[in-house]
Amino acid sequence: MKILKYFLISLFVLSTVDGQDIKKDGKEVTTFTYAEALEMLKARDAQWEGKLEKADSLISSQKGVISDCENLVGKLEESSNTDSLLIVEKNSQINLLKARDEMNETMVELVKPKWYENTYIWLAAGFILGKI
Repeated sequence: MKILKYFLISLFVLSTVDGQDIKKDGKEVTTFTYAEALEMLKARDAQWEGKLEKADSLISSQKGVISDCENLVGKLEESSNTDSLLIVEKNSQINLLKARDEMNETMVELVKPKWYENTYIWLAAGFILGKI
């Protein structure tokens, strides 16, 4: 961590030391005439105008992307609301099917013949009583 700290400090110091020299036509210049200063300002302004046009186009495209994302978020919220309603309805359907299954189990128990309703027992009892 200390190495990174010292590296950043030395990089900052070296960049400020080297950045103080202004050169024109390969010579170090300390003063400029009014015309040269205007020429430099116009060149800088021309660079910034191009950059500003690019920034404006990026901003407009990002606004379009943001509006598309907001529309998508709205659609996703609607979809999530629909999904939550479907989940609630599916849960109620599952509970209803479980209740129906339990009722079917009780109906099977009620319909299942008892031991005394067995036809073979009555047949055997008939033969025995017929012999007596």
